Amino acid sequence: MRKECAAAFVCFSLFGCSEPSGPAANAQAATSAVQGSGIEPYALLASELLTDIRIQRDAGVIQARADDLIQQSDVVLDAFKLAYPQCRSYLDAVLTLRASLAEMSLAALEQDYHGDGKLPELPDPVCYHSKDLVVHPATVLVMAKGGLAGDDAYLEAELEMVEVMAHIEQVKQAFKRVEVSIEQQGVANDSTSN
Repeated sequence: MRKECAAAFVCFSLFGCSEPSGPAANAQAATSAVQGSGIEPYALLASELLTDIRIQRDAGVIQARADDLIQQSDVVLDAFKLAYPQCRSYLDAVLTLRASLAEMSLAALEQDYHGDGKLPELPDPVCYHSKDLVVHPATVLVMAKGGLAGDDAYLEAELEMVEVMAHIEQVKQAFKRVEVSIEQQGVANDSTSN
């Protein structure tokens, strides 16, 4: 009987340790988010789109590349929502933008998403930069959809993408802050468990 009880106790102990809860679960989710953030593939696609704009490739190519970038932003924003749960409702609202891009005008995009007219209140300044990983490429997509006629149109698209590049760096820094925080929390947990 003692062996059975001891075996049951060991099983329960091991099972209980396999599923972290509370802060440990949050840290584990945030660690996974940072590691699988998709920010590097996003940065590569953004750089390629910026190059295409600078060499004034056909508007159809620009539109397709912008759409690819917006799709990759889903991965980044999903990871960002895990790392910064306070951004969830704000970024979920941003992601609804994709569904309406086909019929959206530049003016509506500017007012509703650049100006946050259709977005909930910004819960934390850290959410802002990740939002723009969707909004700026969406602007380029809408511009390209209307045709990029002339140097001025390409310059406007280029400026949108230059902003994206700056937002990428801010998002990378935000992911890095979470990573450092998780490492520090792990060290603190290790020192208190001894």
